[in-house]
Amino acid sequence: MDEGRCHAHQSSSVDNNYSSLIILAFHYLSTPIQNEELLRKLYIEMDLSSYQIAEVSGWSRTSISDALRILDLSKETKKAPNLKFGEKLVAGKRVPHKEEQKVINKIIILRSKGLSLRAIANYLNEKKVSSKLGGKWNKTTVGDIINRDQN
Repeated sequence: MDEGRCHAHQSSSVDNNYSSLIILAFHYLSTPIQNEELLRKLYIEMDLSSYQIAEVSGWSRTSISDALRILDLSKETKKAPNLKFGEKLVAGKRVPHKEEQKVINKIIILRSKGLSLRAIANYLNEKKVSSKLGGKWNKTTVGDIINRDQN
């Protein structure tokens, strides 16, 4: 590439980068409420959460949540109901989850034998029993299940 064309190419590249920096600076220096169009695109069209928007934009999650509420931006889809351990959805209705019900019965039996909530959680983790979301068992979850079963 000759020197003139090389300089023109570098200049064009610098101009493009400069334009991008101006756009980015504008968004980073302003607030979400001042960027309704961008916020709408990220939240609704790209289906990003407020946490993800905060990560890519540099805005605080609180300012994003405030702007979403003030601008009345909400997603159309409703999330599935949070199912408790021992339940599953069948044809849109909550029904007992037989395998998880067996785990609940085991938790009740272990508790009646005097095991602490932590000991029961450790037992379930050692036996590789899956929690509702596939994570580790803890004493709070075990306690919630016992309290729910007693009510």
